[in-house]
Amino acid sequence: IFVYIILSHPMSEEKSNIFTLFRNADLSQHLATKALIGVVLVVILALMFPRGESIELDYKVGEVWVQKDLIAPFSFPVYRDEREYAAEVEQVKKQVYPVFERDPEALQRQSTKLKECMDRLYVTIRLRSEYRRALREKRVFAAVDSARLSRAMMQLEISFDAHEWDVLTVLDGKGKLKEIDSSLDKLLGEYLRVGVLNTLKSGLNRVDIAVRRGTFEEITQSAKLYDEQDVISLLAKQLHDIYETDDDAALIASKIGVNVVAPNIRFDNKATEQATRIAVESVPLTIGTVQENERVVGRHERITAELKLKLDSLRRARAERGSESGGPIQMVGILLHVIIVVMLYGIYLYLFRKRIFANNRHLALIALLLLLEGFFAYVTRELNVNSPTEYLIVVPAASMLLTIIFDSRVGFYGTVIIAFLIAGIRGNDYSMALASVVAGALSVYTVRDVKNRTQIFRSLGFIFMGYSLSIVALTLERSESISMVVEQLMFALANAVISPVLTYGLLIFVERVFRVTTDLTLIELSQFNHPLLRQLAERAPGTYHHSMTMASLAEAAAAAVGANEVLARVGAYFHDIGKIVKPTYFAENQKGSRNRHDKLAPRMSSLIIAAHIKDGIAMAREHNLPDEVIDFIPMHHGTTRMEYFYNKALAYAQNSPDETKIDEIKEQDYRYLGPKPQTKETGILMLADAIEATVRTLDDPSPQRLEVVINDLIKSRFEEGELDECPLTLKDLTKIKAAFLGILVGIYHSRVKYPEIPKKRAPRKAQSPMEGISPTQGEPHSISESSKE
Repeated sequence: IFVYIILSHPMSEEKSNIFTLFRNADLSQHLATKALIGVVLVVILALMFPRGESIELDYKVGEVWVQKDLIAPFSFPVYRDEREYAAEVEQVKKQVYPVFERDPEALQRQSTKLKECMDRLYVTIRLRSEYRRALREKRVFAAVDSARLSRAMMQLEISFDAHEWDVLTVLDGKGKLKEIDSSLDKLLGEYLRVGVLNTLKSGLNRVDIAVRRGTFEEITQSAKLYDEQDVISLLAKQLHDIYETDDDAALIASKIGVNVVAPNIRFDNKATEQATRIAVESVPLTIGTVQENERVVGRHERITAELKLKLDSLRRARAERGSESGGPIQMVGILLHVIIVVMLYGIYLYLFRKRIFANNRHLALIALLLLLEGFFAYVTRELNVNSPTEYLIVVPAASMLLTIIFDSRVGFYGTVIIAFLIAGIRGNDYSMALASVVAGALSVYTVRDVKNRTQIFRSLGFIFMGYSLSIVALTLERSESISMVVEQLMFALANAVISPVLTYGLLIFVERVFRVTTDLTLIELSQFNHPLLRQLAERAPGTYHHSMTMASLAEAAAAAVGANEVLARVGAYFHDIGKIVKPTYFAENQKGSRNRHDKLAPRMSSLIIAAHIKDGIAMAREHNLPDEVIDFIPMHHGTTRMEYFYNKALAYAQNSPDETKIDEIKEQDYRYLGPKPQTKETGILMLADAIEATVRTLDDPSPQRLEVVINDLIKSRFEEGELDECPLTLKDLTKIKAAFLGILVGIYHSRVKYPEIPKKRAPRKAQSPMEGISPTQGEPHSISESSKE
């Protein structure tokens, strides 16, 4: 109420500007604001939850239970001893095989890498020989050869000393480098066929490992595979055996091989962790269950290890249910309870209603409704009276508000979330949750297609019916008295009367403070007595007629793809209001053959045409049109190009003797500034605008010709990328084509050509002196039979 008074009360100019800046601040992209809304909502709701009385159980194994018999108030699992459970978990973890993944393409990559390495080696040897020859001959270009040689050595990625380079030169001269290449390819290929691990075998905690290749898994011993150390030692030994008399060649070959070899069996940490997690989850956490009303421990009974586990499990179950008094553990549990319920709604909005989730004002509105319902539940619990005041919690009011403001799915999902929250605040009251869901759901169904504000009161009977069905069902189940049923029904009737009234009152407040646009607001804007529409009809009648036709197209297409048809229609009404400023510069408002653009430069014409977007937005804001409607003004053109003026500018430039004129023409100067359509409705309007304007120019608007035009224009907008940012799918575009064609065929249907009626010769008769004389002109005139008809 305070915020509403501030918004409505006139202020000084300075205060008004500050407040306007605050109210118009775009907080939709501020993640911190979303987090703040969530934290405040969760904390306040958690503070409303009840905290039960503390039950301290002081017991040890071997002692005697001196209290009265302890009966289980609810069923709960008996948890195992924590140390025993932890020990078994550790044992299971040790039994999990490390998971490795075999790379089937490693052999091919290794062969390719070896070939590239040898090619670079040949090049480097040649460059080194040329460089040394240049030094001996004291040539001028020795420095250039040195730079080339340095780059080649860096690309080689293998370090050789001067002696080894000399050996390589000799080996290359004798053709033995090719033998080394062949030997390495064979040896390294054999290693990979066996398998080379990317980790040392000494670091594994098990001898056996799991090796996966695609979907196949094999348990094998790590000793049967190689690791990096195995490859180095085995390669050196085998090369020494091949080059018995040439240790230098064996050493160089070993260096090349160690640089080239790559493991083909790699440790998969994610798969290993998953296998470990599955193994841990298979360890049983409980050893049994205590049923509700079962005796946990009897008076004077000695506490055994098994009984202690039952008592520990009962304490744990009480803490989980929120029965511990005000302790930190209980508070953490309550917070988690609230977070889970609220998070479910947040996830739904994020996944399926991104526009709502992106708008912090909408999130604040939803949070406020949740807090109000939670507060009502808290008050009914704290009143501590014998009457069923819980049926005065006006859940249907919140359900109807969410449905009218957003849609029926948001309303129904919000009803379920609110029912969970008020049930928790009232101490896990299942009966209240059930009644709230039923009554709230029925109220959602009654206002999902609301067309006027008085329709809200139609929900009264459905709300009462929902509460009545729930009350009767629960009463029969519990065998309660008739007097209690009657009292509950009376309170439910009061709720059914209060909820529509509260919805009606809050809706006006919410629309003003949170700047939300409901279908009711849009329907009111669709009335033709709006000042902007009247101005449009008077000053730009062609544009007005164009807008009305587009409204029919957009509404039909929106209905076909499940978009908001009311928003599409209203957006079409106001999308061209900027043309009111200079109506005669637009073809549909020009009378006769005179075109104002004939004497203007193309660039000036494009500026005038583009200005109707800026003018339209300014006029819309001046008349307080909703943002959802204002979005249609810039988005219905997106970033399309003004083809006529762009081509006209190109034609002038091409015909100009100055060849530089063509370079001065920038395509961006002839494009609208956008943005591109962001919603289904704005995307539909863009297509409707282009199609309506084109069809209006057709000489023969036959159904076949109309279908071709619609297909071509939609395809053109799609290929230009103008629809990339709106959620229209290819399936939607097919439905839109059919909807457009149906409307246009109805508008431009062929008319029956009536046969010409022959004139009848009237019998000659005497005329009076004044017969046949026009009273205004004083000249005789004749009227044919056809004109009389």
